[in-house]
Amino acid sequence: MKKALLLFLIFLFCPSFVWAAEKKDLSQIFAGRILLQVESYGRAWYVNPASGERYYLKDGAAAYEAMRRLGLGITNKDLEKIPEKAGETMDKKLVERVKGKILIQVESRGEAWYVNPADGLRYYLKDGQSAFAIMRRFGKGIANKDLAKIPMNRDQITSDYTFNSVAYAKLTDESEAEGSNIDKILPLASLTKLMTALVLLDLNLDWNKEVIITAAALNYPKDKVGEDATSEVDLQEGDRVSFRDLWVAMLVASSNQAAVALADSAGLPREEFVYLMNAKAESFGLKKTKFFDMTGLDSHNVSTPKEMALLAKTAFAFPEIADTSKSTEYVINTPSRSIKVNNRNYSLLGFNPDGVKTGFLVEAQRNVALKKGKEIIVVLHALSMKQRDDIIKKLLALK
Repeated sequence: MKKALLLFLIFLFCPSFVWAAEKKDLSQIFAGRILLQVESYGRAWYVNPASGERYYLKDGAAAYEAMRRLGLGITNKDLEKIPEKAGETMDKKLVERVKGKILIQVESRGEAWYVNPADGLRYYLKDGQSAFAIMRRFGKGIANKDLAKIPMNRDQITSDYTFNSVAYAKLTDESEAEGSNIDKILPLASLTKLMTALVLLDLNLDWNKEVIITAAALNYPKDKVGEDATSEVDLQEGDRVSFRDLWVAMLVASSNQAAVALADSAGLPREEFVYLMNAKAESFGLKKTKFFDMTGLDSHNVSTPKEMALLAKTAFAFPEIADTSKSTEYVINTPSRSIKVNNRNYSLLGFNPDGVKTGFLVEAQRNVALKKGKEIIVVLHALSMKQRDDIIKKLLALK
């Protein structure tokens, strides 16, 4: 609901429209433009005129960083030939040459400017906030089918959010990963919790440690996705539960509140915990895997089927993770009541896995990482549970 409201506001207040472009070379048509992905919560993209590739502008800070990184140096003398206001004198040839580009003042303190292709004026990018304001002011709506025709850049570790198929990989001890779209970067959803679990194991926390449930942990899902439904158990503020209880709730019921409470119990700021997640991914040699939170509710947590399979192989090698993940029932006993933790992955448990973790977000669709014997199977962006399970059956049958 929160995301739906955001999209409605973008349509209502942003001076943009949906391009119904029929031409093939959209990279040229939209060179230097800022595009708003109207079918994906108004995500913003910048089409680099130099390469014809699109860059994801996650937020103001990301927009400012990307725009400065893609900037073209310019002298003060030439910059003055590009007007800031309509009616001012301009060098038409110069303006035409730099339309849509980011200009960096090389003789000053590296101030950044954006030359809007629509009016030929330059706009000062003072900081992330101003970059975000300009991004929204001049953004033009675009449909996924058109955005997909503009190639993604190869520098950013991010999903392109136009993928409309399925990606999967199978990994065994004897072979390289095989599958379909195995290097496609996609949102992880709750598969993220496997890395959260690995970091927690590194911290050697006491399994019997008492954790008091806070309002901050309980409110985290709502802060992330508003009123959208999330996987939780019946935790309440003030509940006193063990680290082990929350561990089971996180891996069996995929409770986001439990994941946050576990991370908070480590005594680290959340930003530092996420830093450890990314550092661990880097130590595994995962180059297309990145985390922004410990639950997976942040759709910017991404990986590829191949890299997620490598991560899952490491995670499921720990009995604390693998054995817990296939548990079917568990009860958390508090001084005042009992809380049931149920594993509802019925069709996946039918494969008799040695370890399994699922995830779902609108952006991610249905994800799973499953271990059976020596085989690790990862399916990302399955459009239905049947499609997900059929792929698992097919991959398990392959020898």
